[in-house]
Amino acid sequence: MQNCKLSNVPMSSGFLQQKEEDSERLQTTQQYQSIIGALLYLAVNTRPDISIATSILGRRVTKATKADWTECKKVLRYLRGTVDYELHLGSGKRLQLECFVDADWTGAVTDRKYNTGFMLKLDGGLITWTCRKQTSVALSSCEAEYVALAECLQEHQCYGNCLLILAYR
Repeated sequence: MQNCKLSNVPMSSGFLQQKEEDSERLQTTQQYQSIIGALLYLAVNTRPDISIATSILGRRVTKATKADWTECKKVLRYLRGTVDYELHLGSGKRLQLECFVDADWTGAVTDRKYNTGFMLKLDGGLITWTCRKQTSVALSSCEAEYVALAECLQEHQCYGNCLLILAYR
């Protein structure tokens, strides 16, 4: 990976639309599993920008394909190109809690359970983030967004005096 071509995105946009049967299985998944474990550590502790890519790739550790391996290497190339990215905490101006929630309603081709992502910022600094698959099946994009919001509020108990700002793409 010393002289690799850097990537400006952690995962290809059409990766989820690929059929699993279209790609050949890896002979040994030990190295793939090891890299996914390291990426999970980074995604949970310091790199929210790779959370969804790591979450998706982590679902396939037992049945990894060559396409998964290619995407895994793309995440590594992205990390190499963004090694100077940092998390910043607060601006000190006004104590404000913001919650940004999103659900990927189009990404669930096989089981109709959608990817959810949310993050909380306190005073402009990112304090927590999560990316995972929703536990229930939503029938519309609106319902998927409401489920994502409910999961965020339930997990972080942001009731009361919190300022809640929803960001939709």
